[in-house]
Formats: sequence, C-alpha cells, structure tokens
Amino acid sequence: MAHESTPIAQAQLPLSLQESRRERSSGEWQHYKDNSTRITYGKTWAEDVQIYRTAKSVLPWLPDQQKLVKHVTRYEKSREEREFDPLLGRFREEGKELGLQQRESMELKRNLEKGRAAQLRTIQRFNIINNAPMYPGAQDPTDKQPVTHPYRKKSAADYNIVTNVPYNGTSAPGTSGCPSLKPYREFNILTNKYHDRHDERSEQDAVQAKQIAAEKFCKTRIFDPIRITYTNADREKEFLARRREEEQVHGKDRILLLPSHEQFSEGRLYNILNQRVINSAKLAAMDGKDQRTLNKIKKTAFETKMRELGETQQARDTNICLNRFAHKRHVESQVHGYDVVSNQLYVGRDAKAIAHPRTHASLSAWQTIKTGLLNSNRIAPKSSSAARLSSNQQAVRDTHMTKPNILIVEQDPSIVQVRQASYHRGICANGSFLWHLNSLHRTILC
Repeated sequence: MAHESTPIAQAQLPLSLQESRRERSSGEWQHYKDNSTRITYGKTWAEDVQIYRTAKSVLPWLPDQQKLVKHVTRYEKSREEREFDPLLGRFREEGKELGLQQRESMELKRNLEKGRAAQLRTIQRFNIINNAPMYPGAQDPTDKQPVTHPYRKKSAADYNIVTNVPYNGTSAPGTSGCPSLKPYREFNILTNKYHDRHDERSEQDAVQAKQIAAEKFCKTRIFDPIRITYTNADREKEFLARRREEEQVHGKDRILLLPSHEQFSEGRLYNILNQRVINSAKLAAMDGKDQRTLNKIKKTAFETKMRELGETQQARDTNICLNRFAHKRHVESQVHGYDVVSNQLYVGRDAKAIAHPRTHASLSAWQTIKTGLLNSNRIAPKSSSAARLSSNQQAVRDTHMTKPNILIVEQDPSIVQVRQASYHRGICANGSFLWHLNSLHRTILC
C-alpha cells in the first residue's frame, strides 16, 4: 500500500522529481499519471518519508520570483484620510494645496478662453443699438487687417493749406462738416418716438392695432355665448333669415329620407280628397315619367316641331347674313365728295378728314394669292403707304380717278416680277390659260 499512488502524494512531489526519468532495474519503480510526469517511491517507509521531506523543503519556484503581499492597514489609511480637511475643504499640507489651486486656476482660465472663442464664432460681437464692441479686447482672426496708407489727404495736413501757418493751438476751430445724407428710419428705438408727428402717428398706430386685434378676435371667436349671437352682424342676419325659412318647412324635409316609392306616392304629391297639390316638383316628375310611353308614339309631331325650329334658326341666320356690314356702304357715303350731314367738302381749304375704313371689297382669286388674306376676311390690315398719304390727297385721287375698290398691300417689286414671270411661264408651259385659272381656284379652295 505504501507504493500505491494517491492524488495527495502526486500534488506534494516537487517538480524536479516529477521530471526525472530514472528507472530501476528491479521493476519496482512505477510511472503514473501521464508520460511527462513520473513519481518515484522508495524501498521502505523511511525512504518515502525522506523523499517527502525533501520535496517539502525545495520550493517549486525561484526565490527572486517571490513577491511579498503588502497589506494596507487601518493605521496607514487613516493617515491618508487626514491629509484632506473635510471642514475647510483643503489639504493640510500647504505645498500640495498650493499646487492644486494653481492647476484649478489654469484649468478655469483655459475653459473660459475656450468658451469665449466659441461664443465669438456664433453670436454677434457688436451691440446692435450703439454698434459698440461687446468684447473690446477680442479680435476675430478672420477679420481683415487694417491697411496703412502712406499718403495722407490734403485736408489732414498739420498746417493751414491756405496760409501755410502750422496749427499751434491758436488757430480758429474748424467748421463742422455737412450734415449726413445717410437715410434714417422713421422710428427711434432708443427713445421709442417718431422723428416727426409723433402724437398723430401714435394715435393712428393705436387705432390700427385696435382694428387688427378686433379682426383677429372675430376670426377666432365667431360666437358670443353670453348674448347668444354671432359677433358679425351680417352673419347674424343671415342666420336669422335662414332659420325663418327652415321654420316654414320644419318637419317636411323628413320626407326626403323616405324610400323613392314612398316619396312619389299619391298621398305625398296631392290631397286625394280635395285634389290640392302638395309637392308640385315631385308631381311634375311623376307625370313626365308616366308620359314616356306616350311620347314614343309622337314621332311625327316631334319631327314637325324640330323642323319648325330649324327653319326659324335658318331664317335668323339668313337675316344676320343680309344685315352684315358691307364695304360698299362706306364707299357710297364718300363718293359725293362732301359730308351729307354737315355739307363740308373733303377737298380744298378747311377740308374734312376722311376716316378710311379697314374693310375691303370681295377679292378675286389672284388678289387673294397676292395679299395672302382669306376671302372670308372682311377686315384688312393697315398699310404703311396708305397711312403716309394725307386725307386730302386720298380724297382727290378717289374723286378724279375711278378704280375698283379693292385692298392694296405693299409688296417688293422684285417679288411681283418673279411671280409674274413664273405665272407667264406656267401659262406657256401648259398651253391653256383656262386650265391654269382652274388650278388656282382649286388651290384656294383647298
């Protein structure tokens, strides 16, 4: 039993003995645990005891690796606690307290400078009322540096530029400059007064403010719960009128909630005893619905009615067409050479100016091509050449020369010659003037 291995014995053996690999020839040495750990036993009990004592006397670590554990005592801790006075709030040692105060003052100064720099970057650095700097010693690094001008103004000389006498304090004081032309606001925010007509304008502001307040009050409070009326008089009148109308038909509007067959029943439309109509609109709708079948067989009468309506409309359109204004009406009023109403001549001394109309006679096919106007267009654009002619010359020309009353439009002579040449070439190429004229008519109609 003395040679058997136990966990306690294995834990108590030194590392040097565990790493030994000596073997006995008699086979009494036994190796347990694993291949890297071997436990040796003696032949007798005395040898085992000796081996055990040797293992206990030899340390498994080096002596220089041994570090003593320092235990803090209550005595030492109380001495540290005595360094700071909780009543006075400071260290008992003067040197330590002075160093702490210096560090705290430096940290406070650093924090103040950092906060002031952040404040200068985000807020206004000048007083908006008097434009004075809020921090006189502070400077923004982004501001431009002032540029010193080497040359001074003549007016800034240290002597009188007229008499060349230096200013030694005996000269007369300089006159003040011209008043500033810089525009200023009508209200002074320092004195809370207007620069001119303060009393009158203050009363106007008070009346306007009262009116605005009343409008805002009426917008948010449209009903007075004490007087049980609307604040707006027009709205109150409208409500009373609408209520009187609803009182007349009170209870009758419940019929609209009934089904359709109940609304159009005979008892709801008229009184079956005295034949008095109750609801004329519903009765007319019901009669029209009943007459649908009869209206289908009235085809001939309906066609006759529509034919009469069509003939009436056609006659009206023909009358409008015949009564439409004509260009000949203006020509006949001026062909006599004088005004038939005032007997004032259109020519000669103190002649009456003629108001030339913008209408024109019906254009032929060739005139329509030259002018570019549609045949249905009765209004002609103003011509620059016609505008340059005086009224007297125009009257003389109309009196002595008889010409067809057509529209005259200015055109380039070269364009007219080109068109005439192309026109003659087309006639010669086709060999028939009639055929060319028919083609022009077809082009206009298209």
